[in-house]
Amino acid sequence: MAPLSRPLLFIMLLASLPLEAGQSRVWHYTDGRTFTASYLWSSTHTLYLKDRKGREFEVALGALSNADLEYVRGLLSRDTARGIVYHTPLTWEEFRSKKLTSSKAEERGYYPVDSLSTSEGSLRLQFRRFGPAPKIASTQQVVLRMTTAPHGGTRSTIRISYGGKVIGSVRGAPSGRTFDIPLPSTVLQGSGTIVFDLSGGSDTIRIRTSKSGAGPRLLIIEPEQNRP
Repeated sequence: MAPLSRPLLFIMLLASLPLEAGQSRVWHYTDGRTFTASYLWSSTHTLYLKDRKGREFEVALGALSNADLEYVRGLLSRDTARGIVYHTPLTWEEFRSKKLTSSKAEERGYYPVDSLSTSEGSLRLQFRRFGPAPKIASTQQVVLRMTTAPHGGTRSTIRISYGGKVIGSVRGAPSGRTFDIPLPSTVLQGSGTIVFDLSGGSDTIRIRTSKSGAGPRLLIIEPEQNRP
């Protein structure tokens, strides 16, 4: 099978929707120069990235190699197959605990979160929405998607607060699995910086960190029953 031409790849990418942030990788310019960065988001003409020092920057899509365009297209295909139509990159995680430092939690690959009364820990998440607010169809849903570590489920209720108000919750998160907490669509319509505070009940839930490769994600999804 002959490889796709650069113009065709570029056209397909321009029609694409935002993709999942990935791990750091080496990117290639068309002139042969390279740089290392992790993917954040893509508009129709611009790729938004973050370097190894955490600094955000952007690159014109037309400046990248065919291989890089194909890589991004592959991310799109994977997300589309999972019903993900939009994502807002996670740019910062802050873990607060009297028992465990953030660096130690990242080493373990999870943040133990429960009620403040037990002093185990709480979690603050900051997401960045690049560009204008997305349009959300009536068949689509905004969710905070998280993954628990093995033996990290809980019978307690996990609450998501935004602007000092609880906007979403779920009871009985499964152990070692991914689950969604539905949120109001308005969280993506206001400020480009979106901050959530997570708290739990008396049972500790172990939320996987971004460094574990399964960090929290703020998504617009097409529920399975609504997919063509």
